[in-house]
Amino acid sequence: MEFMMNRIERLNAIMIHLQSKRVVRASELADRFGISLRTIYRDVRALEKAGVPIGAEAGTGYFLTDNFHLNPVSFTLQEASALLMGEKLMDVMSDAETCGHYRSAVFKIRAVLKQVEKDYLESLSDSISFQHWTNQSPGAGRLFLSEIQDAIALRRVVELVYNARYTNEITTRKVEPIGLWNYDSRWHLIAWCRLRQGYRDFRLDRVETLLLTGENFTDKKHISMSEYFSE
Repeated sequence: MEFMMNRIERLNAIMIHLQSKRVVRASELADRFGISLRTIYRDVRALEKAGVPIGAEAGTGYFLTDNFHLNPVSFTLQEASALLMGEKLMDVMSDAETCGHYRSAVFKIRAVLKQVEKDYLESLSDSISFQHWTNQSPGAGRLFLSEIQDAIALRRVVELVYNARYTNEITTRKVEPIGLWNYDSRWHLIAWCRLRQGYRDFRLDRVETLLLTGENFTDKKHISMSEYFSE
């Protein structure tokens, strides 16, 4: 649930949320702001009356038309510090390539911050630190996180060489990724393994090589991450 905010702040936050993805369900907005569906319907009508071009798909959700764009957003000091926390966490919980992408995005965000926000982050930067609480394996510097995210989003088959160190078995497998999971300070790929004909958990620091194939699995429906965990 979001922190308490007045209605003007909430209407603005709803517009930003709508612009963040193609279609947004009313229930998603209600959960985020901790308000009823009836209040969300009223807020959407208020935005429409104010001239915001909001479309609706029955049974699906709301969306903004393609030609509507918000003015550049401003950040509160607390939001700016949350960005800094995220940057620090990425440094210790990701690989070098993904860290580079994130850092590049943060630089772009920092460029539009007000000077007082930039000064605030500068004063905090050296005072926040994270470190792993477990030892990473020697190959942990390359975790293929960017490639795996592409494969998940594009539903693309991945070929990987996996070292199951507890059995000293090295296998080449084609897998269909369904999600990334971080626990015990390590990243794991959850995927349908064609070799084992079942869903498997692959620790990324045990993946020796990974290749995105040109093959898609768009015709197959896999379970979601929440379904995987419940099973």
